[in-house]
Amino acid sequence: MHRCEYTKELQKWAEDNQIDATNIPNIKSLDLSNKKLHCVPSYILEFTSLESLNLSHNNLKELPKDITKLKYLKKLDISWNHIMDINFLPKNIEVNYAWNRL
Repeated sequence: MHRCEYTKELQKWAEDNQIDATNIPNIKSLDLSNKKLHCVPSYILEFTSLESLNLSHNNLKELPKDITKLKYLKKLDISWNHIMDINFLPKNIEVNYAWNRL
């Protein structure tokens, strides 16, 4: 899988939300729903304290295996995408996978 970069989008999001880049590792919840994403941005791994991630209502076909490196992730919403495999996700993550191709 190729790396998915949205660096400019992250910078704009941080500016729009008045977030200093040094605070990104401390963010616990991130909503990237309805962003027309076709892949999960690689910068997601910079959110090392992330507990909740919403990727619903995008155009995702797969999740990167690296997402398992988010060791505090408890909730993952991937509903309304085109994802076909989530078997690699740890069982302790609550996943909303409704309306996918599983």
